[in-house]
Amino acid sequence: WIPGPSNSDSQCVPENTPTTGVSGWLVSGIIMLIFACFYYKKVIKGPPELPKVNDASGPRRYGLFECCSRENRDTCLYAAFCLPVLSGKNYYAADICGFWPGCLLTFIGTYSPFYCFTVCIRTLLANKIEEKLGRKPDCLMNLVYTAFCFPCDVGRESLEIDSEIGATITCCCNVTLTPRVVAEVTQAFEKVEEKIERSCDKYRLCSGDGH
Repeated sequence: WIPGPSNSDSQCVPENTPTTGVSGWLVSGIIMLIFACFYYKKVIKGPPELPKVNDASGPRRYGLFECCSRENRDTCLYAAFCLPVLSGKNYYAADICGFWPGCLLTFIGTYSPFYCFTVCIRTLLANKIEEKLGRKPDCLMNLVYTAFCFPCDVGRESLEIDSEIGATITCCCNVTLTPRVVAEVTQAFEKVEEKIERSCDKYRLCSGDGH
């Protein structure tokens, strides 16, 4: 507290100190930890336990901002308000690291002055996830996405992983798992349809109008 102006009715006014920011950080951390424990129990451990990604292949199926669409609003909410939890789930399902190390690393790195280091670490982890999904990592784009569109990139990544493992995760901590065989057959059909559509588009472009 510091003395107020002499012509003011109040005798003192609160002084802004660094402890205010630290207290807010600790409170948000405690709230996030409580939710993460609940999420871990309901979604990660189940039962049934959340499956992990098998070696997959194919191009990206979701765009950077697709998590913001109406049909993916649950993923959007997780990315906006529970980013460390969503990141931990992605790393766990992709078998990159455990849920808790991924969650804690994201929280400490994102909500602290060390964000520049987080960008570099997150880029390396995003590259590993893309390799796990059978794609060639684009290190430069992953760096740009992490630096400027971190929540959206984690949300897109979550959609990709959930699609591969056959999981539908909604608020609050509700998960529906499709049997892996069914999910893999569905993904195979979708990939074949994508290839057919690309072939048809290529044929139309090559043939042109009037040919």
